[in-house]
Amino acid sequence: MPDASTIASAYDGAAAEYDERLQPVGWIRRALWRHFGQLFHAGDHVLDVGCGTGSDTLHLASRGVRVTAVDVSPEMVQRLRAKLARASLEARVDVHIGDIAEIVRELTGPFDGIVSSFAALNTVDLPSFVPHAARALRPGGRLVAHLLSPGYGSRGARRWWSRAARPSAALANGTEINIHGRRLAHLVLPGDELYRRFFSFAFARRRAYALGLLVGSPTDERLPERVLDWVAQLEARVSSSEPLTSAGRFYVLDLETRRDAGR
Repeated sequence: MPDASTIASAYDGAAAEYDERLQPVGWIRRALWRHFGQLFHAGDHVLDVGCGTGSDTLHLASRGVRVTAVDVSPEMVQRLRAKLARASLEARVDVHIGDIAEIVRELTGPFDGIVSSFAALNTVDLPSFVPHAARALRPGGRLVAHLLSPGYGSRGARRWWSRAARPSAALANGTEINIHGRRLAHLVLPGDELYRRFFSFAFARRRAYALGLLVGSPTDERLPERVLDWVAQLEARVSSSEPLTSAGRFYVLDLETRRDAGR
């Protein structure tokens, strides 16, 4: 996996345009928020891993959730802090900058949940991250991971991602993606395999589904929001098992920490 300084440099360069680039897939973000809303409520404490410019952090904080937000990119976090100030939400959010696996190792928790969206965990050292994530969660806490899928590159997914990142080389168990001039290795595996290899010892799988299975770019830029939201709900229903789970642009794993995990 790429080291923290390489990831930080890439996303520092992409930070100024990041939110704009993701606007066409706002329907995917809204699908994640609906999922978060089923699990996390006011007063809960959630860890946002790879928080970026803070879209998920602000959404959760605005609903009374306490958030610990972690990202490797100072420029992305600078934009998060500005958003928090404008929304007067600083008191609900604790922000950390640095290597994600190392920061999570130091956090004590316990957290009610962990969220990670738009492929942040595809660049994280999972053998290091997962045991500490499980330890930081309370028994029965949930980890919702939104990950780049092997289906990326089909149905227009490659064209969508190229606005901010271009695939530049195929790798064993993944792909190398060009993000603002930096080539970052992304671990990309089917959902079942990723779960078995890295998460199953500490987490039980509760849900899995594809996002970006039925709608590709540029189609999702032309459809009304209500149609895209309906598509997202349909995808979640029809793609709960392989091979469909891993056939879209992304997939979501909803995992529950085992009672004795990391303890």
